[in-house]
Amino acid sequence: MLRRTLAILVLAGSLRAERVVLDRVAAAAGQQVVTLSAIRRHLRILALADNSPLEDTPAARRKAADRLIDQALIHREIELSRYAAPTRAEAESRIQDFIKQRNLTQAQYEALLARYGFNEDDFTEEVLWRISVTRFIDFRFSPGIQISDDEIKKYYTDEFVPQFRRRAPDAPVPPLDDVRDQVSQVLMLRKTNQAVDQWLSQMRATVKVRYFEPVLGTESKP
Repeated sequence: MLRRTLAILVLAGSLRAERVVLDRVAAAAGQQVVTLSAIRRHLRILALADNSPLEDTPAARRKAADRLIDQALIHREIELSRYAAPTRAEAESRIQDFIKQRNLTQAQYEALLARYGFNEDDFTEEVLWRISVTRFIDFRFSPGIQISDDEIKKYYTDEFVPQFRRRAPDAPVPPLDDVRDQVSQVLMLRKTNQAVDQWLSQMRATVKVRYFEPVLGTESKP
């Protein structure tokens, strides 16, 4: 869920005015709107994160609109609850991890951003937002989640062992005690995601969510 309308590009006056004229509202949650440009930007950041071709289809736009509405609801809650904002140094540390994981030089990193229409400031803003969302989820939902020993055993038997055997049919299955922490983390993430989804459903029920199908390109044709 991996949320908020991504950072708006700061443009020169004439370009900014042109963008306002050309941009269209694609979805809305109460008074908060999701524009077509925000959706396209979101699709580009997803393609950048996956290092994959851009998929700007009606179906992809609709999914992006849903995610951006969720982000808007989370953004509103973060502002109301006054969560501490992450620092730029934290974002830069995450970006360095991203560069190392992809084995990129600085020039290659900048070229990768440019290929998807971003610069370093854009990407830093996105990383700052992702850190904010992670903190919000950790503080708001994770503390109340408990994982029982029975749940750990069930996951190990029903899911971990079959998956391990499919991946490595000739290797011995590690005993539960050796992977207990790993299983617990998977269950914690799963329950946290369920809690977030439930909260978002509740938040959506408090506002009127609208989709403008012609803008999204999802309007059925006769």
